[in-house]
Amino acid sequence: MLIICADCACSDGALHEPFCTQEICPFCGTPLVSCDCMSKVLALSPEEQHAVDAYIDDEMEPLKSINERWAAALDKKGRVPFIAQEHRAEAL
Repeated sequence: MLIICADCACSDGALHEPFCTQEICPFCGTPLVSCDCMSKVLALSPEEQHAVDAYIDDEMEPLKSINERWAAALDKKGRVPFIAQEHRAEAL
């Protein structure tokens, strides 16, 4: 049986689509969408942090370049592949 991520539809063992709400942060191990690692890892300026907090349009600057930097930092650290709930115990 093929098991896929409910958010981005990646398959078991594959990388989530960028910024999938189910992706795990490789820096802290919590869901990427709710961790504070972006601010710390990228050492965001107060202006950049305000842009992230407001999150109006990620195709416009400065969010576009912040997201590009964050994606590069995640890739460098090593993104966490999707592991189906059924296989998590086996992976531990």
